[in-house]
Amino acid sequence: MNGHTNGTNGVIGSKGRKGLVDIIASDTRCTWNGKVENSEMDKFRGVINKKYDLKLRNYWDLHAWSVKNYQKFWEEMWNYYGVIYSKPYTESAKNGKGFVDVDWFSGARLNYAENILKYRNGDTAIICIDEEENEEYITYAELYEEVERYAAAFRKSGLQMGDRIACYMCNVKEAVYAYLAALSIGALWGGPLPFYGDKAASKIIRPMLPKFLFTVDRFLDLKKEKNLMENIPTIVKDLDCLEKIIIVPSKSETLSIDIKKLDPRCVFLEDFLKVGRNPDGSVPTLTFEQLPANYPICINFTSGTTGQPKGLVHGCSSLLPLFRDFNLHYNLVKGDVVLTPYPVGWNLWNLFIANIALGVTILLYNGCPFYPEAGFWEVIDKYKVAYTFLATSVVDKMEKNDVVPGPDCKLEHLKMLTIGASPVKLQNFDFLLNRVKPDMFVNCLYGATEVIGVFSGFDWNTPVYSAEIQAPALGVDWKCFDAEGNSVIGQKGELVICTPNPSFPVGVWNDIKGRKLEELYLTKFPGVWCQNDECWIDPNTKGMVIIGRSDDILNPNGERFGAADIYYAIHTMKELQDYICIGQDNLDGDQRVVLFVKMKNGFKFNEEFAKKVQKQVETQLTEEHVPAVVLEVQDIPYNLNGKKMERLLKAIIQTNEIPETNNIKNPECLKSYVSIPELQGY
Repeated sequence: MNGHTNGTNGVIGSKGRKGLVDIIASDTRCTWNGKVENSEMDKFRGVINKKYDLKLRNYWDLHAWSVKNYQKFWEEMWNYYGVIYSKPYTESAKNGKGFVDVDWFSGARLNYAENILKYRNGDTAIICIDEEENEEYITYAELYEEVERYAAAFRKSGLQMGDRIACYMCNVKEAVYAYLAALSIGALWGGPLPFYGDKAASKIIRPMLPKFLFTVDRFLDLKKEKNLMENIPTIVKDLDCLEKIIIVPSKSETLSIDIKKLDPRCVFLEDFLKVGRNPDGSVPTLTFEQLPANYPICINFTSGTTGQPKGLVHGCSSLLPLFRDFNLHYNLVKGDVVLTPYPVGWNLWNLFIANIALGVTILLYNGCPFYPEAGFWEVIDKYKVAYTFLATSVVDKMEKNDVVPGPDCKLEHLKMLTIGASPVKLQNFDFLLNRVKPDMFVNCLYGATEVIGVFSGFDWNTPVYSAEIQAPALGVDWKCFDAEGNSVIGQKGELVICTPNPSFPVGVWNDIKGRKLEELYLTKFPGVWCQNDECWIDPNTKGMVIIGRSDDILNPNGERFGAADIYYAIHTMKELQDYICIGQDNLDGDQRVVLFVKMKNGFKFNEEFAKKVQKQVETQLTEEHVPAVVLEVQDIPYNLNGKKMERLLKAIIQTNEIPETNNIKNPECLKSYVSIPELQGY
């Protein structure tokens, strides 16, 4: 492996800027200061002012009221969105012993799916497109009828409250039908990403002990066919609780396959749906089981990159944070279109489905919308998309490859883009506003698998500053804690949430003792939720910057900073295609920073170039940030969510072994990081 080692962990003793946070703070750019008359947020603020005889003047006033009076706030969310229920609540938030031990809307009985399916007319609820240029429009009436069909078949086949349906399929309409049908009965829903192979998928499906497995024959991703049926035998072997494997055929040729050879429990979708019909061929009326607000509806699994994925269980009341997000914060209204290329297995899938209840059309893209890359903007233009989310890594690649709208692509309906999943950089905002659409509302989204909804909030009448999360969401009281648990502003610390809200999980799947939530999120700082991310709150703008995972922070010679600092420093180097940075620890408790770089075609790595990289880091940041070792690699490991795998890579470097992994997009590259000569003996 080509590389360069600098034993002093630096090159030249100059004093530069301290890191990404300092760069953002010293280069504060207001990217939005528009005024939107009669925004959805302003309408809601008006309702609160009138009802409580208040004079809340702006978003920050409303936010302060929402966290100080969080029980009242969630009551108003319930009222404002006209939650459908059969029995009213007696108390909006009945607090228990612990931070998340809250009985939301105690005494109420409702159904999540019933509230999603409130519209039943001829307007478009869902648009389905894919890499093969297929296109289909589904109305609200058709959606309701399909859910009715699926629910009838589920009930006739024995699905009951508390049973689980595992979903292993791509981003298609059938997943939406099955999801809402399962929730109408009170069954739980969950599953792995369709990109997972049989072993990784098994780690999620098998612990669910599902009664049904809902899957698809195949799908395209970047024009490469993924065959999911061939994974079925391994996934379902000795899974005695499983009664049916329902296969959705995406092409007619699949119907000629003898699927009973895969497993005797296999059945094609249409054959399964016939079971639900009455003797006269009619479909039984859709009924909605009335359940407590905390009743579990879904299990969202963490990536489990180096271990068993954790299943976070979410309850019925989580629909309210989603209404808050998409309507108030995103300013989406009936008739708007949102694009989601995210299939089941991504938390975002669950989030976007809630738009149906608001009369907002969801555009399901099955496959990779970045094929061809420039086609992404054409899709947004053609289908009049108002909002979508992009991972930071996708924006990085778009910038590097100059993936911009064509001359005929006006993006007239695109009013908002959020970016996130890893730390957002100044250049991400610059690219989207300078090269894509200058008058767009761009903001940083911050959430997690652990929550349904997001922590970040947006207001269209409040300034946005580049690379900062504009504000916390309504009802979310976030703070930055130092190591002693003091709230700090203007210095780095741990992100904590100080108010309960229905976004939080009701438990962890298979947590027999009921202690995992507390162990994972509630012990570091008692009385608050600790997300285990390092952050910084801007004292001037009130915005927040996410630096990275707390346990991934680099700490050479006592200097704490994130890999994002290094990435910022070198992102303009034309020779680099990609890079990843980790800390290597030794037995004495010291750490040095190691940077791996992937060269662009036509450029050569050598010792001189390694020194150039180190000089670039020092110039942009400080001597303390300079990587001690710079090495060339052929590929950079990513997970399926588009995040660089720093923690996994560090584990490989420390042990010279590859742990059992899941959720890795390019696992074949991991071998090249084992026993690297330049890293031995540290």
